Amino acid sequence: MHIYLPQPLQAREVTMVVLSENQIQLCYKLWRRCCFGNGHMLIDNLINGFPTNLQSIARESLNDLIRKNIVRRKPTRHGYAVYLNLDHRNDIEKVLRKKYGFI
Repeated sequence: MHIYLPQPLQAREVTMVVLSENQIQLCYKLWRRCCFGNGHMLIDNLINGFPTNLQSIARESLNDLIRKNIVRRKPTRHGYAVYLNLDHRNDIEKVLRKKYGFI
């Protein structure tokens, strides 16, 4: 059985997004608040949603998401803010649908 893909789909780079539980929770909070591009959330406000004993782990998970370019960071007047990268929106949505079926 042969599957032929249209030309634009063959040229697109296929990436698999693998996220930890904390990273999924961070992405879910950004998704819920509609933080795409213009909508953004300060890093401190994002991290404060976690219990105090897990905040350092959440901050490390956020830094890993920034390194993977799934979450983008931009400077604001009040400090750095983060938002979801629209290039990975479909991949993030697939991961969130597995965990939270109502998205």
